[in-house]
Amino acid sequence: MDRIEKLVKNVTKPARLSIERAKLYTDSMKQTEGEAMIIRYAKALKNVLENIPIQILDGELIAGTMLPNPPGAIVFPEGVGLRLINELDSLPTRETNRLLVDEEDARILKEEIAPYWQKRTIEAFAYPLMPDVMSILYTGSVFVLTELAGISHVAINYPYLMRRGFRWFLEESERRLKELEENGAYEGDKYAFYQAARIVSEAMINYGRRYAELAEKLAEEVDDEARKEELLKMAEICRKVPAEKPESFWEAVQFLWLVQSALHQENYEQAISMGRIDQYLFPYYYKDLKEGKIDKERAFEILANLWVKTNEIVPPFDSLLEQFFSGQTTNQALTIGGCDIYGRDATNDLTYLMLEVTDRLRLRQPNVHVRISKRMPEDFLNRLAEVIASGCNAVALFHDDVAVEALRMAGVSDEDAWNYTTVGCVEIAPFGNSFTSSDAALINVTKALEYAMNEGRDMQLDYEFGVRTEKPKTLGELIENFRKQLSHIIGLVVKGCNVLGYANAEVKPTPLLSLCIEDCFDAGRDVTRGGVRYNFTGIQAVGVADVGDSFAAIERALEAGYSMDEIIEACKRNFIDYEELYRILNESPKYGNDDGEADEYTRMVLEYYSDEVNRYRNFRGGHFAAGCYPMTTNVGFGFFTPALPSGRKSGEALNPGVSPSTGKDREGVTAVIKSASKINYAKLPNGASLTVNLSDDVLGPKGVEVVKALIKGFMDLGCMHIQFNILKADVLRKAQEEPEKYRWLLVRVAGWSAYFVELSKPVQNEIIRRISCRI
Repeated sequence: MDRIEKLVKNVTKPARLSIERAKLYTDSMKQTEGEAMIIRYAKALKNVLENIPIQILDGELIAGTMLPNPPGAIVFPEGVGLRLINELDSLPTRETNRLLVDEEDARILKEEIAPYWQKRTIEAFAYPLMPDVMSILYTGSVFVLTELAGISHVAINYPYLMRRGFRWFLEESERRLKELEENGAYEGDKYAFYQAARIVSEAMINYGRRYAELAEKLAEEVDDEARKEELLKMAEICRKVPAEKPESFWEAVQFLWLVQSALHQENYEQAISMGRIDQYLFPYYYKDLKEGKIDKERAFEILANLWVKTNEIVPPFDSLLEQFFSGQTTNQALTIGGCDIYGRDATNDLTYLMLEVTDRLRLRQPNVHVRISKRMPEDFLNRLAEVIASGCNAVALFHDDVAVEALRMAGVSDEDAWNYTTVGCVEIAPFGNSFTSSDAALINVTKALEYAMNEGRDMQLDYEFGVRTEKPKTLGELIENFRKQLSHIIGLVVKGCNVLGYANAEVKPTPLLSLCIEDCFDAGRDVTRGGVRYNFTGIQAVGVADVGDSFAAIERALEAGYSMDEIIEACKRNFIDYEELYRILNESPKYGNDDGEADEYTRMVLEYYSDEVNRYRNFRGGHFAAGCYPMTTNVGFGFFTPALPSGRKSGEALNPGVSPSTGKDREGVTAVIKSASKINYAKLPNGASLTVNLSDDVLGPKGVEVVKALIKGFMDLGCMHIQFNILKADVLRKAQEEPEKYRWLLVRVAGWSAYFVELSKPVQNEIIRRISCRI
């Protein structure tokens, strides 16, 4: 572990703002004005991969850095990277997630890069098409549209790539171009696509070759014979992959990482996921193990190298986005365990080994997702419970039967549904043949309730963001108003996502990514234009339980003799001078306590939302997919949300995912899981997050058995997703006071893990408030 510890220490250095990719991209784009956009972006990526400074760190077994001198944040000026321009001076000193900024880099970004992109960004293209949507978006209160930054949130089909190698793509592109030319190249879009494919395939081959040459050079300079041998082996591997098909475990992992690092140069860095990694790497591992070419110790080291590499980059968020997406995560998910395409358990030795790597390293990346079912081996369940109970807050669990049913309902075939993978936070997707854009938008559904109470107007900003509705007198009228307001907001978001889908296709095609998902290459169509089999656009609901709790609370208040007008006025005044009404509202039934009223209202709200989202078609010819998870927008949205009838006060965080509102889980964790089981997950094909936060004092010496029982209960009751935080409130408070002493304190946030001290203070406080002391 010595070499791994050294590599881990390297990626924990202060991160810097990296402009190398942005400069090389911009230089290329300036030289290709007037050419087809897909070819321009292919040439820009080629310029990056062939010229960006590269390095192999001491002790590394896997080559390929996402940016020079990691860790750092890559700037994407074509997306939202220019938002940082006005904060360059404060980035090194801000409270959380500081970024070092070189003075000359800042000058180049301001004077050379920004002026070129100012009118060429995705946002610049999209704004004139939807000024109404953008004006609401800019308030930060109602919804977030992430595709302004680019489209990612996708699982890469690595087995498809490994069966071919990029030389195959290069040669096949040339063959198809000749075929098109023989027919007069009448399919111009395909003609441009295959030219771009040829360019990026050649770039990938050269990218591997650059690392081969560097490894050879370093081998000449080292005295240690063992390290020299390793470097020469790395040179041999990089000269082979990703140009050719990998044949060994080491080659396959190196192939994967060179592609993964290159994709992060082309695409916005959020949630480029690795898919079912234990399944497609297992044949290489098994073959090498059987032939004596590798042992488990070396396999562990190779995988640990890969885990560390995912931590080389952090997102370049400005101060506002920090509130909505706190924690410096890039959500590079990978999936282990689960069933095969026939519904049979597919757990293998590599599943165990990857869980062991995760447990021993305890890094915030990669985002390790474990597929589970009642078919899995009992000893794997035991090991999983041990890892979780020990405080390894770095894994999430997905229930196969429930996830598969949701995908079936979304039109996915049985075979593809059983072969699902996870993306980003908690999203589910057919593996290798889908482009989900699974985090395209997040919606503050409590705004629909606010507008329903206030005739379509925002209580804080006094803007008419909703549709005009009459002030309600009864709960039934309020619920009907809510449906109208929610439908209106979702309609705006769908419009925004489809315009941004079009903008990305026009302004930011992705030729390399289009080779990495099945069907695009054969169709000769870029992934942003619907080249894959399954095209989804994921939209997330935030604050669902707050609305459900509000309906249950209003019912109690009306029964107590209060009028709807009084309840609405109390919310506008943040309950000042309404102490008795506040008590009734606050003490009313709450979702998360296995209570019929609040649970049913919450289910109803989520079904209204899901039915509305799922009925829409997207720009790429597929469908929108409803999900329920927040990132940390539940905190950001909460700042802009007034008091609610649930008793939640103005500015407080909203509930995360399908978890209860913070502090409202009065009956313990078992009741939380029972409430969550009442959600109709078949209508949530984009996933839903359930976070269980436990004080480790509660678990005691039987912690493993307790966690195991909770996992079994989670499956028996039919939930889709669960993740555990095993925490101590007093330790978290000490970490707030002395962050330098708690640098490695890992917490599960809302579908991903983060170091507690790197979260914004409001998010930290919200996590502390979540911790339950009851099973």
